[in-house]
Amino acid sequence: MLLDTDYPWKNKTSYIGTNNLELGRKAGALLASKLQPGDKVAIIAGGGDRVKGAKISLEAAGINITVEKLGLENEAKPVKEAMETILWDYPDLKGVFATTDIMAVNAFKVIEEHELKMPVIGADGIIEMIELIENEELPGTVAQNPFDMGYLSIEAAMKVINGEKVDINIDSGVDFIIKGNSKQRLDFLGNLLE
Repeated sequence: MLLDTDYPWKNKTSYIGTNNLELGRKAGALLASKLQPGDKVAIIAGGGDRVKGAKISLEAAGINITVEKLGLENEAKPVKEAMETILWDYPDLKGVFATTDIMAVNAFKVIEEHELKMPVIGADGIIEMIELIENEELPGTVAQNPFDMGYLSIEAAMKVINGEKVDINIDSGVDFIIKGNSKQRLDFLGNLLE
């Protein structure tokens, strides 16, 4: 069994984790819900299925994906440099999709330094991002659910031990984190860290 990260392993019984195409699709839909058809957005990412999913939702909503900065490391410096260039080249930008909350937070910091306001949507539900949502500085994020991922993996392992068949892919789902549930998520994460 594989948990969190899938791999084409020959003897794999099951993969339990997030469908990243679906996660990207939901993040793209969340960003699109804050914009108008024809608005211009940037995608900053390492790459992968999250980008593909976001593009599906953004394009379906009539959002113009003006620039994509792919192959970025999930660190502050490359994201900030990319965001500086994007803002310089596209002053009429209306939003940003990032494949991780680390990228989203760093993009937001650059946008804030330029005294601009626009929605930035990421993924993963890190504490810093959720605090920005709780303070109404950003509209939301999407996140994997590690608790469900762990629960489903133990449940599947028990089935295998008992000789039962399990699905080859078990999706642990995607959570939306917005102002309405951000405090609850912060409290949950705080309790985990105590």
